[in-house]
Amino acid sequence: MAHDWASSADGDHVENLRLPETSSRCITESVTAEHNFEVASYPLLEGMGVGKYVSSSEFSAGGHVWCLRFYPDGMTPDCAGHASVYLCFLSQAKHVRAKFTLTMLEKQGKVQVTDNVLQGHEFSRTHPDWGFPKFVEKSRLLESSPSLLDDGGYLTIRCVLTVIKPPRTVCMKDLAVVPPMELPGHLALGLSEGMETDVTFRVGGRAFGAHRIVLALRSPVFKALLFGPMMEKDTRSVEVADMEPEIFEMLLHFVYTDSLPPCDGDGDGDGEGHSSAAMQHLLVAADRYGMTRLKQICEGMLCKSIDVETITTTYVLSIQHECERLKQACLDFLSSPEVTAAVVESDGFKHLLANFPLLQKRRRNRVTEK
Repeated sequence: MAHDWASSADGDHVENLRLPETSSRCITESVTAEHNFEVASYPLLEGMGVGKYVSSSEFSAGGHVWCLRFYPDGMTPDCAGHASVYLCFLSQAKHVRAKFTLTMLEKQGKVQVTDNVLQGHEFSRTHPDWGFPKFVEKSRLLESSPSLLDDGGYLTIRCVLTVIKPPRTVCMKDLAVVPPMELPGHLALGLSEGMETDVTFRVGGRAFGAHRIVLALRSPVFKALLFGPMMEKDTRSVEVADMEPEIFEMLLHFVYTDSLPPCDGDGDGDGEGHSSAAMQHLLVAADRYGMTRLKQICEGMLCKSIDVETITTTYVLSIQHECERLKQACLDFLSSPEVTAAVVESDGFKHLLANFPLLQKRRRNRVTEK
């Protein structure tokens, strides 16, 4: 048992006993059932009278008994010209909560009438039914369903019923709190401390130690470089050209943790805070080493950071590295006349139009549509 010690006013130590932690959980469950009620020779039912109905057979849902009632001439005088449909609760329970939808189908199965609102109601012995007094206009039903005029024609009323069981609370004994995953943190620690590294990458004057097996498992290019046919005689030191050290460092961080490094020591690895330029370079690096997930993460971040200053380089990048989602985001960004006017005067955009006719065609189409 854990003990806390506190000092009293006279200097004596008083032992505070910490009681065990307890926990409970409220659980609410539901059961869903469907019932189809076929009404044959509907035209012959007209004239039964207001308040008269035909009933489906009884069916069970959630441990209770139910039925459907169809009123060809409406349930009450206020329903003149309409047919009514109600769901009825037949059990002896005091009350039960339920949600349901009622849909009317033609003979061919085509939806004829539907009420898309999921109705919620508390059924009881004193209030056993709930439904739609003006479910459908009779004239509309016949006019739009010629097959119902024949004696053999029929319609189907479908009920989807969800019975909500009473909430119950259970005591959770010996509640075990599962800590977050430790593997990414342990791998990152091994990388930062250089524990048993067996390969060194030299990038722009900086050296990065890493573990060959980890790199090979995370990247097909690293695997081929360090273990495959591309492997050189001595792979303990590898030169990396055309990449900034900071970008390679971000790439290694993702290799070991499956997340982006926090920006300026803050953040949770979701990429927030990194500049568009950094995301562009990291996307190129991800594509270079065949790291599809990292490439898609960079693409998503760039889609959210497109602006007048980055549109040109981002669009070129999307084409060079086959990022269709990013390319479409760039084109959508240029769909606004105000944005386009602010972009087209830049030297970078003029160069873009000269080298990518598709964008020029898209721009002309936008102007024509106006």
